Amino acid sequence: MGKRKSRSSYEYNHTSVTLLTALFGGVCAFIAVETTLPDLIESWGRQMDKLPGWQLHMGSVCGGIITFFTFLFILEALETKSRITAWRSSAPWLPLVGLTLLATIIHIPYFVVIVAGAIYGVWAYRQTSSVRRSSHLP
Repeated sequence: MGKRKSRSSYEYNHTSVTLLTALFGGVCAFIAVETTLPDLIESWGRQMDKLPGWQLHMGSVCGGIITFFTFLFILEALETKSRITAWRSSAPWLPLVGLTLLATIIHIPYFVVIVAGAIYGVWAYRQTSSVRRSSHLP
C-alpha cells in the first residue's frame, strides 16, 4: 500500500498579493496622470497657471490612492465573494485618501505626507491581514 498524503494545516494568505496588485493599479493611475499633466498644462495654459505645482502633483497622488483603494475593494470582493469582507479589509486604507485629499487642498509638505502615510500603511496592512485571517475562507 502507498503512503497516504496528509493535508497541510497551512493555508496560504493572499493579502500581500492582493495589496501588491492594487498598489500596481494605483501606481499606474498616478503615472498616467503625471505623464498627461504637461499636456493638460499646455492645453489649458491660463486656467492651470492659477494652480500651484504642489497642488497638481498631490492631486495625482490622491488619484492614485483612490485607484488603489478601488482596486483593493474589487479584488477583495472577487476573491472572498463577500462585499462585507471586502469592505472590512479595504476600509482601513480609506484615511489615506483623506490625507492626500487634504494635502491637495491645503499645502502639507510631501515628506510629512510620505512619513504619515508609511506609518499609517503599516497599521492598515495589519488590519487588512487580520480581517482576512478572521474570515473563514475556503
